[in-house]
Amino acid sequence: MHLLQTCSKESELSMNNTTKVWIHSLVAAAIGGAASALGLIIVSPSSVTWTLAGARSLGEVALIGAVIPVLALLKQSPLPADTTDSTKQT
Repeated sequence: MHLLQTCSKESELSMNNTTKVWIHSLVAAAIGGAASALGLIIVSPSSVTWTLAGARSLGEVALIGAVIPVLALLKQSPLPADTTDSTKQT
């Protein structure tokens, strides 16, 4: 039997609102951290070389800039508990 046929549409395949907000917060933290790290281009454009190695270094700075706020958010707000009722039958 197909997986979608065995799972109820409302309970097992949908995300509750708390989880959606949590994922949105993680993405926002990552984007904000990467954007602030990429501000290096504006602050000190002479320190950025427009070569493959320079792009890689800038990507690494953006990645670290994104990881730090995500980890801080995970410390403050860990994975939300599953509030769906798995015993509900349709």
